[in-house]
Amino acid sequence: MSRRVIPGLEAPDAILEADIRARLDQVEGALEKAVRADSDLLAETSSYLLAAGGKRFRPMLVLLSGYFGDPADPRLIPGSVAIELVHLATLYHDDVIDEADARRGAPSVNARWDNTVAILTGDYLFARASEISTELGTEVCRLLARTIATLCDGQIREVESSGNVDQEEESYMEIIRRKTGALIATSCRLGALLSDTPMDQVDVLEEFGEALGMAFQLSDDIMDVTASQMELGKEPGVDLREGVYTLPVLHALHEGERREELSRLLRQGPPDGERLDRALEIVRADGSLAHARAAVAREVHRGTELAERLPAGPARTALVQLATFLAVRCGAAQAPHTTIESPA
Repeated sequence: MSRRVIPGLEAPDAILEADIRARLDQVEGALEKAVRADSDLLAETSSYLLAAGGKRFRPMLVLLSGYFGDPADPRLIPGSVAIELVHLATLYHDDVIDEADARRGAPSVNARWDNTVAILTGDYLFARASEISTELGTEVCRLLARTIATLCDGQIREVESSGNVDQEEESYMEIIRRKTGALIATSCRLGALLSDTPMDQVDVLEEFGEALGMAFQLSDDIMDVTASQMELGKEPGVDLREGVYTLPVLHALHEGERREELSRLLRQGPPDGERLDRALEIVRADGSLAHARAAVAREVHRGTELAERLPAGPARTALVQLATFLAVRCGAAQAPHTTIESPA
């Protein structure tokens, strides 16, 4: 199995946890079949990131949302596969845009082969996700197509704002709502739709997913500034080096005591070496992390309030725990007394 274990994400109910694990194993097997191709090169490149491992966070949300309807509905497995294929496709394209050298501890596809191969592989995975969705009904096809369009819009906005020290926080929040929030929101909505969850709960789950996605990305933004290389699995400050100025950076640029110095550093272009070290030092020191953590806390609070509108039970408790975990992870909330693990 290539799913990675993440501390803190185990379902709070042992029966639910075992069931989710078993279903994720089914998803993993279906993913391996879905990325097969007639061309030897395409077969190799399309399975490359899948074999490198992943959290399968979005398929897990599809399956978990299915517990508000019929969690045994067989459509949940291909639905989970379609969502993960969309996510994987965006990673191939992101690596080309970012000129990345590595992904998940291995050379990226564009580095190992070239940009053309990476782009076409991403396109192939989008196509396979679309093909799978046609077997799940018109509504699912429409939902997936709309989500892919939203993801592309968010990516274009990020490219447009790259290196812009004058970018407003509201603009950045809209980018991550489209790039990260949309796919996680769709994961929750899809699981609810495919399990025949009552429509009012479908809408609540979609809103919950957006809040969770926002908290997820904002938490990652904070970790990119604060975490060590061992914790991240990569060097800190990757976003800054790529000219992506996240919420803590934007706050430091607009409100921080050393905003003029930071602006001078970044106006020279995406920083590296000593300039990167100094930029990170400024962002860490002037209250901008507290500002970003407050934003995480708001999204987590929004998500937990939405979850309270769902029927009580292990699935709702698990959703709340997921949201709470993101706050704990980035320092926006205190950790609970127990720490647990799961193959999210």
